[in-house]
Amino acid sequence: MKRLTAFICAAAMTIGMTMTAAAAPSIGSLIPEAPTVVSGNIPTGYTLTVQDADTSSYTNATVATVVDQFNDDTVTMSVADALTALGVDTTAEIRTQNGVVVDITAYEALTPFVDLAITDGTNVEFTLDGEVTATLVVEVARDLTAEDLLLMQVDPETGDVYFVEVDEYDPATGSITATFPCLGPFTVLTGTAADAAQTEAAETTAATEAAM
Repeated sequence: MKRLTAFICAAAMTIGMTMTAAAAPSIGSLIPEAPTVVSGNIPTGYTLTVQDADTSSYTNATVATVVDQFNDDTVTMSVADALTALGVDTTAEIRTQNGVVVDITAYEALTPFVDLAITDGTNVEFTLDGEVTATLVVEVARDLTAEDLLLMQVDPETGDVYFVEVDEYDPATGSITATFPCLGPFTVLTGTAADAAQTEAAETTAATEAAM
């Protein structure tokens, strides 16, 4: 009887561990796949790439520190916290590259910061003449809407922060096409929190009006 009980307990633990592992996203799913260039002036001999953030190659020390902390699992840093550390006033009006006003405090990160860069197979660089439009697949961005997604990019040299809207999106694959103003670290954000906040506010207003 004891052996049977022990077997059942062991089986239950195994199933539980398997389910937990299946539920948690893999590290690979958090990192966007290699991008496909749609348009942009990529130097001959170089290719556009997405890689783990290499903060040692940033010339801006503040950007390096913020990206390190943001990507550190032991540090709690929200999108708003990161922006404040980068010198962005989150209480002021924030616009995307297309001029759309967004409530950035209602966004959360789907991915860690990763580097968008060019490489010749040996060297990795962040210098590019003009913007680049690229398509990349982000597994954790599947089954959302284009309106839910926003990319936040930081120039590793100047520290300038850019908010990039999605040009095209495939919810089935998580494929995102966007126009990046520069090379450097970026993270994919979701605004579902913003949608929830707006819905809650609307419901509160409706309830107040009904009570009156």
